[in-house]
Amino acid sequence: MKRSSAAFARDIFRRLDIDDLRFVEIECKKRVLPEEAPELRDWLFNRKGVKHRKSASFFDQYLDTPSFSLLKAGASLRLRYKKNGTAVYLQYKGPGFTRDGLLYRSEFSSDRLTKLVREESHHDIVQFTDATVASILEDQRSDEMARAMSRHLGAAVVRRITSAPILALYQKEKFEVDLGSAFLEPSLDRVSAFHIAKSGIHSLSTFCEFENEIKAEGGSLDAKLDHLDEMVKFNRAVEKAFDLKREPLDKYHRCASFFLKS
Repeated sequence: MKRSSAAFARDIFRRLDIDDLRFVEIECKKRVLPEEAPELRDWLFNRKGVKHRKSASFFDQYLDTPSFSLLKAGASLRLRYKKNGTAVYLQYKGPGFTRDGLLYRSEFSSDRLTKLVREESHHDIVQFTDATVASILEDQRSDEMARAMSRHLGAAVVRRITSAPILALYQKEKFEVDLGSAFLEPSLDRVSAFHIAKSGIHSLSTFCEFENEIKAEGGSLDAKLDHLDEMVKFNRAVEKAFDLKREPLDKYHRCASFFLKS
């Protein structure tokens, strides 16, 4: 199943509508029942060739227009808060497509934001200081991210991004499989998603997910495509051991599916 042809790379380039193939993400997702998560975690820890990288926790604040234009377009935009909210990044993922159980999409991340900080007080909260959503989008997006968002969403939609009703808290066990010129990054995630309502009780949903992404030095798409067979083989081993079903939604759309009617 060799797919490192120039024709396939051109097809990815055309379908994702981006300028640089270093920003292509290739991954698969599987739904995991909460009671299966400890056993899957042990399987990953004991699997030959799989190295445990780290245990991590962080949270995302998903940005959208009040009418959820990004959600409807198949895209997502989030502020990712790491290190207890002291390190914040803006991340955009464009609409993608699925082939042979693998999801292909574009992904972009900003440098660390400097105007979102954790408040030094007894409240210990992350707060906007001098920043607004509009100023973050204006100042913090890279040129590649800005061009991709303009193509995928249109300037009018980008100007209307002011809402952030969905928060997601992650507990992640991250692993690595060395493939030579590329590597797999399987992980087991427990996600608690919150819908921040204007009034009343905030809705909450918790779910578990297995995720496997292929990565390469410098984002080389050729290196990723060269090792897709090994990625598929690893995914099949997980499926065989745990009978997991493919998750067709990314995390934003999975979280939103719990709270939105359509």
